[in-house]
Amino acid sequence: MFNALFSKENTVGIDIGSSSVKVMAIEPNGKAWELVGAAVAPISREAVKDSIIIDVPTVANTVRSLLKEAGIRASGGVCAISGSQVIVRQVQFPQMSETVLRKSIKYEAAKYIAASVEESVVEFEIMDRTAEDGQMNVMLAAAPRELVDSHVRTMEEAGLEPIAVDVEAFALMRSLVDFNASDDYCHRTVALLDMGASHTDVNIISKGDFALTRNIPIGGDGISNAIRSFSGSSFEDAERMKLEMTGDVDLGSLEGEGANQVWRAVQPLLEELIREIRRSIHFYQSQFPDGSSDAMVSKVILTGGSARMSGIDAYMSSRLNIPAEKADVFKQSAISPGKLAKSFVEEHGPVLAVSAGLALKELSPDVKCKAAA
Repeated sequence: MFNALFSKENTVGIDIGSSSVKVMAIEPNGKAWELVGAAVAPISREAVKDSIIIDVPTVANTVRSLLKEAGIRASGGVCAISGSQVIVRQVQFPQMSETVLRKSIKYEAAKYIAASVEESVVEFEIMDRTAEDGQMNVMLAAAPRELVDSHVRTMEEAGLEPIAVDVEAFALMRSLVDFNASDDYCHRTVALLDMGASHTDVNIISKGDFALTRNIPIGGDGISNAIRSFSGSSFEDAERMKLEMTGDVDLGSLEGEGANQVWRAVQPLLEELIREIRRSIHFYQSQFPDGSSDAMVSKVILTGGSARMSGIDAYMSSRLNIPAEKADVFKQSAISPGKLAKSFVEEHGPVLAVSAGLALKELSPDVKCKAAA
């Protein structure tokens, strides 16, 4: 999606969030895939606003530094966009050829996006032509041109040829579902919960197909600010306290002093987040008849910086009544961590899923549920 140029040269996946940048390169290794290098670095919270890269030179310099740190030599880059301004919808169009649809896509897309079509980048993929009544299913993606262009400029200033600008939800599906070592997720419905600094994305994947994405304007910074207000600490200390929290306890029975009191401070925000996640799942389920097995979400997979919070997986599982686990793109995966230090994977595991999916895009762009193939 949002493909600009194509190349067979080495490419690097670049995940630019609102608080950090992640880079990763992967290469084929026989029938599997192996990590070439990866690195993570923080960026100023003023550098990216509403997913638009405001300070392009600084972010580009961070990308260059990370490539050097990770020993990655690449001529091209793939990055991704997300947020409330990115529209991803599966819609039905009258049967037509891809050539005809491309000529009319902006007119058709105007029915589904609120922003000006002329100021947006619009892409599509025909999913199938088997819909009834002469219709076909199409995956439509649209984003403000300013948002897309800021990522293209950043890759160019980092000395990379912009190969593609993807959608984060698709990158997550690629690394966590398509390249899973088991074909289990190809036959089940899972929710990929990407907990970033500024917002949380709920992405539902059903039997290997993208089904739904929803942006919730609650993220890790909001949790850190709640802790800062409660403790009177600096933002940096609040960030540390956030990661050290323990959520595998009954919040209603917390007593005494200590780290668990932090959970009490952030409970209202976490409960609001969970209510919105639950609403997203219920909306997906409402599209199926009662009792349909297709409606059941069998697992929640947590990604993003805030997924590193201690106990957040157990807490989500308890509140949603759905098994939840933190993402580990190298665990039971077709991707080997290579020589990457175990300590690095353990520290940054949940935040590497998007960059891994981006690194895989040009290596195997059409793979769906690789392990099952």
